[in-house]
Amino acid sequence: MKIIHTADLHLDSKLSRYFDTAKAAERRGELLLTFQKMVEYGADIGVSAIIIAGDLFDVRKISATARDAVYTSVLNNPGIEFYYLRGNHDADTFLNQITEKYGSLPENLKMFSGDWKSYTHSEDGVSVVITGAEITAENNERLVDSLSLDRNVFNIVTLHGQEVATAGKKDAEIIPLKSYADRGIDYLALGHIHTPKIAKLDSRCTYSYCGCLEGRGFDECGERGFNLLDISDDGFKVSFVPFAKRTVFDISADVSDCINSGEVIGRIRETAANEGVADKDMLKVRLSGEVSLESEFDLGFIAQSLNSDFYFAKVSDETETFIDYRSFEYDKSLKGEFVRLIKSEQEKGVLSEKEAASCIAMGVRLLMGEEKLS
Repeated sequence: MKIIHTADLHLDSKLSRYFDTAKAAERRGELLLTFQKMVEYGADIGVSAIIIAGDLFDVRKISATARDAVYTSVLNNPGIEFYYLRGNHDADTFLNQITEKYGSLPENLKMFSGDWKSYTHSEDGVSVVITGAEITAENNERLVDSLSLDRNVFNIVTLHGQEVATAGKKDAEIIPLKSYADRGIDYLALGHIHTPKIAKLDSRCTYSYCGCLEGRGFDECGERGFNLLDISDDGFKVSFVPFAKRTVFDISADVSDCINSGEVIGRIRETAANEGVADKDMLKVRLSGEVSLESEFDLGFIAQSLNSDFYFAKVSDETETFIDYRSFEYDKSLKGEFVRLIKSEQEKGVLSEKEAASCIAMGVRLLMGEEKLS
């Protein structure tokens, strides 16, 4: 028996933090298409169930496009049972709209509520009991205490929330993991954390956050996808399946020996290639290293150039200016007098070394007529 565990798809996300209106709409469409392709993939390899462990949608007011696409994916795959546990971003909107437009939910869409609900799922002589509950501030403590499972069957439990070590705080979106240890759980299918994680809870139980299906921003870097469970009479194995259309990268590029924008762009491209960044991916680059006063970078131009190489690129300057104080210290000029003044302030502790370097870089360039005061 094969089962997909997915979560945190956040369909209909606004995506306005980085993208303009047109690109945000395009990316929303890609998230929806990835969900549909995941279902198609599941059908092709013969999965019999898909567990959605919360946050299928991102907003309460969902679009007709997202609503109908999800409904159609479920309806057109009657051989797959969909177990949908709502997360903190989900609301009743999807269910209400489906019922209003189509009269009822598809028979293969199974829901959970604020109390434990179990479904027995069987295929080719293998039976699995899938149990879940939607956590709220009011029911959290009760859920921990009331979970009762038949230890003689294969148990999957699904929840949506933040893992904590102990049951000290029982609140909405909090899962006290240790309280679920030694409870007869074989696989704990979790949602809410967007980074994939597979670990052991006790000698019997494996717990996992499958992560989000697609990275949406630079706090969701690295491979994204879903978990695939393969269950038999001999046991089970769980594996992470990378499936996102685009990967989000956050890299650092050392530009210490670069003196202009062209050289910086070349260094970024070289670093990105070494990190495995493809032209379809999203890239955040932090420029690092020590650069000289003669170095001149135009971040806007650099970002514009990179956006022709990658789906989206963002550049930030974290370099430090290297100042050779000795080259100015005895200079009988206004530049020399300015540098000696700043150095004196640094030695008195008024300025840090970084602040002094920044002041000297700006001041010397102003005195050389390369910068203008705003």
